[in-house]
Amino acid sequence: MKQTNNNEETAAANERPGAPALEKGLDLLEALADEPEGLTQKALAERVSRSVSEIFRMLGVLEQRGYVRRDPLTNLYALTLRMFELANRHPPMRRLQRAALHTMERLADTIGHSCHLVAMNGDRMMVISQAEPQHRAMGWSVKLGASFALSSHYASARVIAAFQQQDRQLDMVKAMAEHDGSPTTEKIMRRLAAIAEAGNDVSSSEASNGVIDISFPVLNHFNQAVAALTVPFMSHVDGGYQPQDLVPIVGKAAREISVAIGAMIEE
Repeated sequence: MKQTNNNEETAAANERPGAPALEKGLDLLEALADEPEGLTQKALAERVSRSVSEIFRMLGVLEQRGYVRRDPLTNLYALTLRMFELANRHPPMRRLQRAALHTMERLADTIGHSCHLVAMNGDRMMVISQAEPQHRAMGWSVKLGASFALSSHYASARVIAAFQQQDRQLDMVKAMAEHDGSPTTEKIMRRLAAIAEAGNDVSSSEASNGVIDISFPVLNHFNQAVAALTVPFMSHVDGGYQPQDLVPIVGKAAREISVAIGAMIEE
């Protein structure tokens, strides 16, 4: 009987109706976000495939709440800075750290190895979160707050660069090649393409002997990497996991963090 109830609850959840008014409002906001100069009510209705009468009241509410404004001279509707203000109540870096910490602590305890989260900080990389297993007194870890140059020698840098839009990726690759000296941009690009195809980077560390880096991207809602979740694996004398065992576990943790910050990832 309990199994039947669970099945019924799942079916009910799958059939749960949407929120048409909310969807309509989000459609309007997203359409206006693509048009910094603004749109007339008629053009906006056409953009979201609705009638003028359908969006009339919704626009009024959004204007009243300060999310959009209407230019009285041109009748063009445009976004205000209200969305920006809301977003900055929770700075992206802090939001990412909060979303990641619990998952990272659980990951470290499960696998018996430390893990760290690296994000871009200007033109450098920074360790913005770090977790260590509670049941091990010794291990290899990266210091929280550590800052590194953007280099193709770091797995986290390669993973972040591998999951970027083309222009941004090219800028990062040029910076890597300039810093590293020897590798050409073409060589780095080939390496990033392989990482993007695999979905991760599992390779011997080029910074520390005896360490295998297992690194996955943390993605935003545009499927671009905002960070890299990395486990620096060093064999324990008492056995335990092997690197290939950790790949799906680390990947699952990275997906959890990605979903928590808004990524749409299909299992």
